[in-house]
Amino acid sequence: MNFSRKRNIVKLKNHPFGRIFWKYFEELYLRTLSTNQSLRKQTFQVIPYLVGALITGTVAFLYSRIFSLAEHGSILLFEYSPLSVFVITPLSFVLSWWVAQRFAPYTKGSGIPQVMAALELEKPEEKSFIRSFVGFKVILVKIFSSAIKVLGGGIVGREGPTIQIGSSIFLEIKRALPKWWINISEKNMLIAGAASGLASAFNTPLGGVIFAIEELSKFHIKYYKTPLFIAVITAGLTAQGLGGSYLYLGTPKTGFEGLKVIVGIVLVGGIGGYLGSKMCVLLLKFMQFFGKITSNPRKVLVIIVCGLWVATTIYFLGFEAMGSGKEIMERVLFTNYKSVEWYLPLVRIVGLMTSFGFGGAGGVFAPSLSTGATVGAYVSQLLHLTGGNANLLILIGMTAFLTGVTRAPFTSAIIIFEMTDRHSIIFFLLIGGFIANVIANFVSSHSFYDQLKDLYLKDVKEKIEVKIE
Repeated sequence: MNFSRKRNIVKLKNHPFGRIFWKYFEELYLRTLSTNQSLRKQTFQVIPYLVGALITGTVAFLYSRIFSLAEHGSILLFEYSPLSVFVITPLSFVLSWWVAQRFAPYTKGSGIPQVMAALELEKPEEKSFIRSFVGFKVILVKIFSSAIKVLGGGIVGREGPTIQIGSSIFLEIKRALPKWWINISEKNMLIAGAASGLASAFNTPLGGVIFAIEELSKFHIKYYKTPLFIAVITAGLTAQGLGGSYLYLGTPKTGFEGLKVIVGIVLVGGIGGYLGSKMCVLLLKFMQFFGKITSNPRKVLVIIVCGLWVATTIYFLGFEAMGSGKEIMERVLFTNYKSVEWYLPLVRIVGLMTSFGFGGAGGVFAPSLSTGATVGAYVSQLLHLTGGNANLLILIGMTAFLTGVTRAPFTSAIIIFEMTDRHSIIFFLLIGGFIANVIANFVSSHSFYDQLKDLYLKDVKEKIEVKIE
């Protein structure tokens, strides 16, 4: 019976139609086998991104709660004893700086330039420094240092730090993989981690993707688009699952009525872009001045002076001179009390510079948004705009100021759009961002993050030269 069946199969294969059928069947089998191999390869590639995204979303949620508690704690301390800020603020600044300086020096500041620098460390002798910018120790120090600073009333945010934390988590996942695991690009993991961090921090998945493309990626997105999208979606869903579905700023009413609004858009875009970029120029000068101080006691003295300045503004101006500024954004967007004093944008700018420039962890994303909101609110006052028209200028001010800092108008506009769910104003946000970008380029040709990244890379190269000698 078996011999007969084999003979029939041979006859079928030798038949002209049989040969065609057999050839087709063989090609189908080989194609299926190849597809399964490709599927297995893709599965092994995606798993680390999924794990990294789940952990990033969880850590970002926990970090947001720690940061919020610290920010709320600073308000309670001020309410309990307004004079206490003159002790607590300088002490918290010194502690924030010391922790970062002692345990992980490159946790100072935002975190975005550090990720950008890590992406450019390609030579064998440079690779060992990547862990200085992203890694497990960076995560712990970043969270503690930034929380301490905001507890003292420092004008800093958690969004930039969350980006560095996300990249650190993804790098640790990559390095924990066994040797037999399929090769995964370290750069792709760092980029996906940064995008996941931003998406988790603001609940803006599209903003995370655009940020990765506009700010971090120097090569074609086709090489990492699927893992990137999966990581951003997973991290965002994880953060949402833990904290609930929410909009960072809710849904403010917006309007566009009259010629004055057009004038306001142009003014806010230009002023926001100028102030954002000018702040970065002055902030870099202050950071370079602080970096030249070699004596630790003198550094501590400068930090105490910075703390006393911030404490003074808090004592006389109250809550709007402290923290990330989310309360300011919510007030001007969701209440009828939209007016701000002319000096409030300047107070926020100087407060951000003195909270950020000496080191210690803390980002500029949220403070930039709140400062931009005050710019938009003040211009709307001058033009006697109210309601939805004023809200439109406030949101454009946020976009413009952030663009002046980052030079990423698409990212800035998309983040504001996703934070407020205002589909109808996306074009106005983009216009404000582009105006800000043009004005900012007249102030300085390079973004704040790019210049910080270059300083970090220069520092690494100097350390390598010392090692060689």
